[in-house]
Amino acid sequence: MSKSFTYKQKFFGIAIGLIILLLASYKKTYKHVFEAKAQLSLVNDKLQNVDDSYNEVFMLKNEIRSLDNIIGGQSKYPDQVQQMILDFISSSSHDVDISSIQDTHIIADNEFKIYTNSLEVEGSYFDLMRLFYDLEKEFSASKIVSGKLYTVKNYRNNSKRLYLKLIFQNYEKNT
Repeated sequence: MSKSFTYKQKFFGIAIGLIILLLASYKKTYKHVFEAKAQLSLVNDKLQNVDDSYNEVFMLKNEIRSLDNIIGGQSKYPDQVQQMILDFISSSSHDVDISSIQDTHIIADNEFKIYTNSLEVEGSYFDLMRLFYDLEKEFSASKIVSGKLYTVKNYRNNSKRLYLKLIFQNYEKNT
């Protein structure tokens, strides 16, 4: 029977058999090896990302700790901050009057105690703005979180008065 085939037909038969053998061996062994290699490289990439994320988490925790210390370190004597604000305003060269001052408001959460001081100052626009600027730049015992200008009209003598409401806050880290 092998004499009935030509060399060309035998060659194509062997080539087709070799291709079928290669496809079968690929399907049975090599396909699984390539899939395992792809999974291994994927797992290695994920492991590298996890290692990087641990480093990032460590760096972020250190940064948060340092920011907490900076924010929490502002209030050494929260009961004296209000007096320091009043001293700064009264010793300034601006022609302003303190019209009202509220008691220190204290809010505590899990990490910080927040001390809030609020006061209202009356004066001309330029004096109030210079005072606001000086408080923002030179007063370091507390930080201004809000400043609001408003006017109140006196209907008896038909005049307006300009006020500046300032809110200061200090933070203290809970220990």
